[in-house]
Amino acid sequence: MPRRSKLLFLILLFTPLVHLSAQEKLHPLQRAITLQMDSTTVESFLEKLVAENELYFSYNPDLLPTGKQNFSYLNLPLGEILRKVLPDSLFEVGVIDRQLIITRVEPKPVKVSGRITEMDGKSPIPFAAVAMEGSYLGTMTNREGNFDLTIPYPMRDHNVVVSSLGYKQRILSLQELQREFTVRLQDESIKLREILVKPTDPKFILKQFRDNILKNYADEPQVMVTFYRETARQDNDYVGIWEAAMEILKAPYQEDVPDRVRFLKGRKADLNRKPKEVYLKVQGGPLSINSLDVVKNLETFLDPEYEPLYQYRFEQPEIINGRITWIIRFNRVAETDFPCFNGRIWIDSDSYALVAAEFSYDKKSLKINGETFIQKEPIGFDTRPENVDYAVQYRLLNNKWQFYSAHSDILFRVKQKRKFKTDYRNVTDVLVTQQYPFPKKARFGPEGIFREKDVFSEKIVNYDKEFWGNYNVIKPDDELIKALKDSK
Repeated sequence: MPRRSKLLFLILLFTPLVHLSAQEKLHPLQRAITLQMDSTTVESFLEKLVAENELYFSYNPDLLPTGKQNFSYLNLPLGEILRKVLPDSLFEVGVIDRQLIITRVEPKPVKVSGRITEMDGKSPIPFAAVAMEGSYLGTMTNREGNFDLTIPYPMRDHNVVVSSLGYKQRILSLQELQREFTVRLQDESIKLREILVKPTDPKFILKQFRDNILKNYADEPQVMVTFYRETARQDNDYVGIWEAAMEILKAPYQEDVPDRVRFLKGRKADLNRKPKEVYLKVQGGPLSINSLDVVKNLETFLDPEYEPLYQYRFEQPEIINGRITWIIRFNRVAETDFPCFNGRIWIDSDSYALVAAEFSYDKKSLKINGETFIQKEPIGFDTRPENVDYAVQYRLLNNKWQFYSAHSDILFRVKQKRKFKTDYRNVTDVLVTQQYPFPKKARFGPEGIFREKDVFSEKIVNYDKEFWGNYNVIKPDDELIKALKDSK
């Protein structure tokens, strides 16, 4: 039996008005619409439908019917029009709040699981990318190297690409991936003399990176469907997990326009409740983890204004996906009260694009900037961050480098004078599981948009095993799975 398996992401959001007309008080699918267009595509028809009726929407054009046809509708209900344009045998139209959700009816997707390891077959490779060739659809391994991948039926004949920094990329057919549960990746290193693969000055490379941002990164808005996970531990025991599917409208890199994050669906679980459990509102969540796109939001170690604060030096280059990649390590050099990072960046030698970055606050910066991490702490407690680590990765797709994943790991020490001391750890991950260009005439409506003061946990429901359906997610670590089972 065919079933709904892929969200089309055509979301029609009706503009809220103080005084609603009789038409606007109707159920969205009952609204009467008049529209005529000759010899045009379904995409163009939907664009005009939205523009002339004050609707907001976003969608993936690749899922729409192709070809040109004539459209002529006089005072017909919107639902009837959509059934004619998008036949019931291929599409479904549902309504959530004021959103019209159009889904594609497809046969059941293929689901495959596996483990990515080094050549010994034992050492796991965490955070390896597992993606459909030529697309952004995919997932990432957890800390044990395990993954689950949901492959839409139309992509069942596509190859699967497995890759990770420092390892040779592997391309497997779906049949090979199903047979080969453990996928072994070989180290990818270069033995060339340093003088042949390294320039003399890291700051020259950084300047080339900045000069080529507009060429290397997206010059059109992108819609990114992402998986978001946030976990909290107190003294090594899990106390909470929050997960969500998000939609990011990523603005072009040449525009000084903030990205927008929309909530799609989410779940939560409260674990290991204790009498002295500490709840902290940590600055983070979907907006902050998206800001780790350090190319769009230049961090100090990439910004020429702050270069005098840092010392840069080359490390041994790596080959990533067959391309020489420079590795530059950086740390504070200037005595200043300005917060600085230490870490490493990976720069592609062909394009000068930033491939990845790992960075942490040094001890002095934690003392300067520590209070900015806490929005609210329990009365009578003293809270300070002990360790702050970040990581971000980009992927090359259609000759453009794209934001792919981000990770933050923050450890806090919480004290109550002569009574109480505990460690509180907050870990956040975001992964792009699907991506497509945002249609030029589309509008990203206000429904579900995250704002800085929104509380993430208030938007989501309780945890359940089958919640995600056909969304691709990062498989939970074994330790987290055990904590979820023990909490029941």
